[in-house]
Amino acid sequence: MASNVNVEGFQRDKYFARSWALLTRDKGWIKPVLVLTVAGLVPIVGPLALLGYALEWARLTAWGVASAPKQRDVRVGECIASGFRACVVVIVWGLVINVVSYLLRQIPQAGEMLYFIWSIFSMFIGLMMAVAMMRATIYQKIGAGLNVRAVWQMTTHDVAGLFRIFGLSLFISVLAGLAVCLVVIAGVASSLGSLSYSLGALGSASNSTLYYVQLAEVIMQFFYVMGPTLLVALVIGSLGTVVLSLLYYTAVALWLRQFNVAAWRGEKDPLPPFVQDPRDVQPAQYSQPTQYAQPTQYAQPAQYSQPAQYAQPTQYSQPTQYAQPEYAQQQYQQPAQYQQSTRQQNPPAAPSEPQPPEQNGGVE
Repeated sequence: MASNVNVEGFQRDKYFARSWALLTRDKGWIKPVLVLTVAGLVPIVGPLALLGYALEWARLTAWGVASAPKQRDVRVGECIASGFRACVVVIVWGLVINVVSYLLRQIPQAGEMLYFIWSIFSMFIGLMMAVAMMRATIYQKIGAGLNVRAVWQMTTHDVAGLFRIFGLSLFISVLAGLAVCLVVIAGVASSLGSLSYSLGALGSASNSTLYYVQLAEVIMQFFYVMGPTLLVALVIGSLGTVVLSLLYYTAVALWLRQFNVAAWRGEKDPLPPFVQDPRDVQPAQYSQPTQYAQPTQYAQPAQYSQPAQYAQPTQYSQPTQYAQPEYAQQQYQQPAQYQQSTRQQNPPAAPSEPQPPEQNGGVE
């Protein structure tokens, strides 16, 4: 379940891997996918509900909420409204593209060249349309998706990230299309014998009435034989559309996190300061060679080798103070001689008594 993928904050890569981690985060994640697969087969309302559901989940992701798609208490009306709002934004942007294309082709001589350049630039506008749809969903207003200045500023800030998202979604779409084509080809190959016999009988019809009767029989036989195959192909295509829609718009929402969606104000107000990938900030913090290699602090010979302080013979060898034999003998022998001569005349006094603690200031 891709549990080791970080789904918090903004990162400039792994958009689809993180989208898949969010999609499969909760148990039972396949249930809303299957429900949306069936709902997508309903004309008009089904695709609007699918688009709105994907955009509403992407709106929470853009706000920084790391949650899986909602499985209960889904407000279908709000999903249809969000899908309708996004469709209006896409229609307006599409009309602008077609009008500009028509006007460019009317220019004599340089019209075709300008139309070709505009066609290439329209691919970039397609990326802007995804951002415009997300802005309309976040603000719950169609006008927010038509703010060309804000959409242009956001798209041009990190167009490489949007191109990666678009390229990977295109690759997944091709894989889903190939799966559908293989199912259809397998069904046609298995029923080719009976269909070829009916087509041969159709060519041998003698009049127009018989021709139309046999044509109706061929069509009925085609749906009878190819019906299960077409149903399987339709379900696979709808399932691929649901999964791709959920992953694509959530990837765009993860890309939008760098614009600090939680700090947005009015739809016409300027954007707040952008958020950087935390991995881009770490090298500037941890690679500071001046802090870890300072030879002047760890190698200072003037401080650790001072012969004048540690080798001073005049301080540690003073013979006049420690070696005075004559003076010391006279100083300590004279009391002994004096005591021997006066021992008998003056006896020593009795030792004094120890003073009580009170007389010494009260300290024991």
